[in-house]
Amino acid sequence: MNQTVMDWPEGLDGNSFSGVARLANVSPRGARAAEILDRHRLLDCLAAYQPEVVGTLPLAIDTPESDIDILCNAPDLTVFSEFSDRAFGHFDGYRLHKRPATSHVAAALVVRFECDGLPVEIFATNCPTRSQYGFVHMLIEARILFVMGDEFARQVRELKQSGIKTEPAFAKLLGLSGDPYIELAELVSLSPPQLCQRLGVGGN
Repeated sequence: MNQTVMDWPEGLDGNSFSGVARLANVSPRGARAAEILDRHRLLDCLAAYQPEVVGTLPLAIDTPESDIDILCNAPDLTVFSEFSDRAFGHFDGYRLHKRPATSHVAAALVVRFECDGLPVEIFATNCPTRSQYGFVHMLIEARILFVMGDEFARQVRELKQSGIKTEPAFAKLLGLSGDPYIELAELVSLSPPQLCQRLGVGGN
């Protein structure tokens, strides 16, 4: 997945999503999530695994059920499982399971627990975090929201609250055919004018 970002403004390039600065300023729930991450030093704890906070919270299209999603690059899932038990096993609701490989995503370890009232999910697989679908989807969704505006964001939240997942919600509103996860990822290499043309809208 070629992530061409040179012509996107700051805030819509990959580097702008690292850490918790964006999360802390995007919404009250995002600020709460950032404070929890800082207080428990979760990203510091995961530093060896290239952690990236992704999902709906950094985009301010979260619902009350949204969790804090963290991607990690873990070359050895057994080692990561043992590390996770030690690092997070004391949190409420702690559990983990191994997710088999699919045609597009390598085998992964999914860790879940609750931290100060907010659910946390860590998705670890043997792939650089910024190349994982979770990061790529967040990046293109941020750009689509920038291009499409507040009303589109409202419609995404509405669909999500009805039970539709994020990527299918975007695909439905944009009229994308095929697998929404693949279709969205393929848009990430487009420049601002190219994305506007693809979506049939004027640029912001």
